[in-house]
Amino acid sequence: MSGSIVMVLSLHDGSTRAAVEFWVSATTLLLLARFTVGSIGPRFFSSRRLVAPVLRLLHMLNFYSLSYTLGLMKPAAASPTGAAAVSDLFQVWAVLIVIMQASARIGRPYRAKEMTLLDLLSSLWSADQLRTQTRPRLAVPLWLIWSVHALRVAWYHVSSSRAGEATPRNSKLVSDYMLTSHHTDGDASPATMQGYRYIVAGEEEQAEEVRAPGFTREMDLTTTGRPGSSNQRLLITVDKVWNQESSDRLLGAAADGDGRFKDVCLSFALYKLQRRRFFDFPIAEAAHPATRRLVSEALLEEGANGSYDRALRVTEVELSFLHDFFYSAHPVVFAGGFPCVRLLLSALMAASVLYLFHAVGDIPSSGTAVAAAGREGKQKHVTITHGVLISHCVIAVVLCRELVEAAIYVFSQWTKVRIICHYVKLKLQRRRRHGRVAMAVTEKLARIMFRIISRGRWDQRIIQYNLLTAALPGSRHPALARLYARWPGIRAFIPRKVKLQSEVKRALFQSMKNLIDNIPSPVGVDHSDPWEPSSAWAQQMDSLLMSYFRNAFVDDNDADGSSSPPLIEDATADLQGETHKILVWHIATGLCHIKLLEEAGQPAAGVDDDLPAMTPPLTGDLSAAWPHLVAAVTLSNYCAYLATQALVPDNGLVARNVLGAVLGEVRGALVGCTAAGEIRGRLGSLARDGSAGTTIAGMGARLSEELVSAYDDAGELWGRLARFWAGLLLHLSASTRSAKHKIYLQGRGELTTHLWLLLSHAGFLGKTSHGEQLLDPADLNNA
Repeated sequence: MSGSIVMVLSLHDGSTRAAVEFWVSATTLLLLARFTVGSIGPRFFSSRRLVAPVLRLLHMLNFYSLSYTLGLMKPAAASPTGAAAVSDLFQVWAVLIVIMQASARIGRPYRAKEMTLLDLLSSLWSADQLRTQTRPRLAVPLWLIWSVHALRVAWYHVSSSRAGEATPRNSKLVSDYMLTSHHTDGDASPATMQGYRYIVAGEEEQAEEVRAPGFTREMDLTTTGRPGSSNQRLLITVDKVWNQESSDRLLGAAADGDGRFKDVCLSFALYKLQRRRFFDFPIAEAAHPATRRLVSEALLEEGANGSYDRALRVTEVELSFLHDFFYSAHPVVFAGGFPCVRLLLSALMAASVLYLFHAVGDIPSSGTAVAAAGREGKQKHVTITHGVLISHCVIAVVLCRELVEAAIYVFSQWTKVRIICHYVKLKLQRRRRHGRVAMAVTEKLARIMFRIISRGRWDQRIIQYNLLTAALPGSRHPALARLYARWPGIRAFIPRKVKLQSEVKRALFQSMKNLIDNIPSPVGVDHSDPWEPSSAWAQQMDSLLMSYFRNAFVDDNDADGSSSPPLIEDATADLQGETHKILVWHIATGLCHIKLLEEAGQPAAGVDDDLPAMTPPLTGDLSAAWPHLVAAVTLSNYCAYLATQALVPDNGLVARNVLGAVLGEVRGALVGCTAAGEIRGRLGSLARDGSAGTTIAGMGARLSEELVSAYDDAGELWGRLARFWAGLLLHLSASTRSAKHKIYLQGRGELTTHLWLLLSHAGFLGKTSHGEQLLDPADLNNA
């Protein structure tokens, strides 16, 4: 049945009448879908799960539909029943769908290999169609459209080639600039940003020289670059953006009190610094005191109700730049400044298709032509019934695509940075002629852009995965429980997200502040530069990251500086993999959660409820422990989710094998279990079983009993667990290799990647000594 339907749709004789129109419409919609998925898909979905397979499917369907449709549109002879109209419509359709095919990849950087042979031949074929038998009224807009398309493809290739050469050169230039001592003053102030000379823009306009013996590329900021201005004025740094009068109407204290305008430039400067992690360039400023002060004293400001709004605002915009660097054409488009030429070509294309929209109105809407004889030797008639309507619809799609493409670039964070930098340049140059007018116009544009684009891409929601309830056969959703238990990665398709609450933010960022405050001084290391990190200092930083158990369960004596021994031992101290440790503590935390609910008279089924959305209890032990409970359980479930995605320092294949084995252990212990209240009793038997006690599930059950017996006060227990999970998540974020974070830049973003940025800028580079840029084997199909 389905085969006969496909054959009917494929025929193009008089019996099916609308076959050509159908294929033109279908091809247009497929090309539009490919453009939509390729351009905005990576911003909202993770291509490792959805976007990449959909793009491959659309690429295949586009190939066959385009080839077939172009093959239909070649009448061999004219007939007196309207063949001229059919030929005109064929030329219009051919040019439009060929142009859409060649520009459907706008979401990714244009490279030479992406101009495939099919695109080239299709463009030449459409030009040949225009060369023969084209009416003058149609020839003008069609040739104009084809010419603009050719110019745009040529410009794409030129700009891509230049950007491809400039990006690694500028990254190396920024890296060498940070190797010098003049990038940050020792007494730099995070409050006013004075002394922070991080590069925002203008490094490509500086004179350079290579200096031995390290052959570093250094900028000469003293020579004259452009006539009438020095290179120093062309280089925009963070301190220059902040160094404005308080009365300034855009960047002054009164106009930009919360720093939203200036923070976009700070995010862009930090993006350029973080980009070095993907090129294996040294992070020379990691040990500088001003580096960690920038994070602890400026970014980690606790806002109203513990929002930490500035830290998340800066990192989400920085992540949007990193996302665009790897998964969009923005770095290519903005490599030479604001994309005026590209937008001009888009405007010409839009004007040309509008002209064509008017011109096709004179073509008869129906007609018949005789097609060339096929393999059977019989001539077939091509009949058009709604040609003008189809043409207008295709033109509307092309016009919308052009407008959306222009909007993607104009209304972006990159445009905001360009506007602010242009404003700062105007202030530095202090032009008298037209200076005030230009600054006023720039100020208005900046305010409009910041009102339209208020934030980055992250919605501050994190995915939760509870291993105990996922493996429970008798849960409220048994089908989903079995599905999750067999394929834990399916959680990426059916996630359970919760809003990042103030309790969670406070636990995370207070732990981060405590880590930063305890960073050892690098003075006296084996380098001529006292702020250059040494191997011994890096080991101390790694040890500080791994002290999350001590920070949570060891109490320091303020009187003599001694420490009292913890009431429990770290059950995971001898385990090698981070996934093992996550699952042991996750099981223990889940069992403690069930016990607390039982003691408070709450149903144990609430262990899988959305805690942040629940109303806090007003009395009892649960009320005192509630803020810590929300933080600990939320972070525990999030770390378990990271294990399901292999977004941990372990090898991805190892993480998934361990997770599968532990799920098997828990499912085996919960056979016949019908309610969440039975979980604690079933798993508690593993803690007392000598052989089962050595498994991950048994170790988690035994650790839960030790925690409950050691800490009678619920508030103290959950406060320590909240500090533990916050410290563990910081350790996982800093120690996960950059290549893994790169894969997860797609989509809405992950909390662990935001933490990775903040820790990197504070000097915590993790313990990954090799393979920083190598893909994990589990991520090979997701890149």
